[in-house]
Formats: sequence, structure tokens, C-alpha cells
Amino acid sequence: MYVLFFLGTLLCLGLAHRRIARQVWLAGFFSTLLAVTLVGMPLMPVVDMHKFSEPNDEERTYYEVRIVDTAGNELEFDDRATPPTVGSRTSTIAGDMVAEYDDAERMAMGEFFVSNAIEYRAEIESGGPPVSERLQPPRYVDDERWTADELGEYEAFEAVRVYERTITFTDDTTAVESNTERLRLTVDVADHTITEHDNT
Repeated sequence: MYVLFFLGTLLCLGLAHRRIARQVWLAGFFSTLLAVTLVGMPLMPVVDMHKFSEPNDEERTYYEVRIVDTAGNELEFDDRATPPTVGSRTSTIAGDMVAEYDDAERMAMGEFFVSNAIEYRAEIESGGPPVSERLQPPRYVDDERWTADELGEYEAFEAVRVYERTITFTDDTTAVESNTERLRLTVDVADHTITEHDNT
């Protein structure tokens, strides 16, 4: 079927001057995409062209960054606080902080998170980002946006904590069986200390 799709496409290109050939090809193409989305199963030749192309693993682990204030209160990090030039999601960087980075790199990354969080907090508390930033396309984020009311409950930011979250799914991967988190790393920028936590 995979080869037939491309042969059919070549045939339609050869007959493109005929209106019916273009209409048949477009109808077939969009019908296939719609069927893939509705059925939820890979259909050749669009195996990698839809949201169901890869089944979920039974267990998924990722990392969360939380910003900590002077009183020790934690707030989930808002990815919008980091500039888009970072080039990687916060979870990936957090995982590298736990497993790959040495102490100097961890401290530099902690300072980066805290300083950006402080700047972003000031923007939110002063009424939001500048108009030029509002005109930019949205970043891909999967978290909740900080609000001025929420930030009013926190003191000055001074540290970063990295948590490891493990989600286990049922055998058919249709429901969450367990959702656990454990503290892995604390980078205290104010005290210049780094603490690894072993909560096994």
C-alpha cells in the first residue's frame, strides 16, 4: 500500500491538468488523514504523520523544576520565564542537572533559572510582558502560567529544586496506575550550595 500511495501520487501528477485527478487525490489524501485520526491506528502510508504513531511506554520519567523562595515555599517553574533561545525543554535541562552536570554547571543553571524567574516575576507583577513579546508566536509549554495574585504569596526567589516524576501506566496504557515524585537536587543560589537528595 505504501508504494501504491506514491504510484498514485505520480499518476495524479501526470494527469494534473485534468481537474478530476486533483480532486480525487486530495479527497483520498484528506480522507486517509481523517481516518487515521478517528480510528487511532497507524494506516499506511501515513504511519508517522499522525498523533498515534508511537504507543506509550508503560513507565515514563521526567523532571520538574520548582523555584523556591526565602521561606522555603516551592512554586512550579513557568517555562515562559526562560527565553526561547534555550533550545530545550526545562525537563531535559533538569534531567541533565541531575545526571550529567558537575557542580559548577549546576550552579550556573540554578542562577540562570533564578535570575530569569525574578525578571519574569517582575514583568508579571508590573502588568505583564511588553507588547512586542505579546506579538510573538506562543511557545510550546505544558504548564500553568504564573499570575500576579499567585506570586504575591511568595517571598524573594533564591533556590531551585529538581524533582523526578515517574508515571506508570496500566498494561494497555489507557490509565495512570501510579504517579510518584522524589526530590533529586537542590541548588541554593543565595548560599551557593548544592544538595543531592537520594530518596530511594
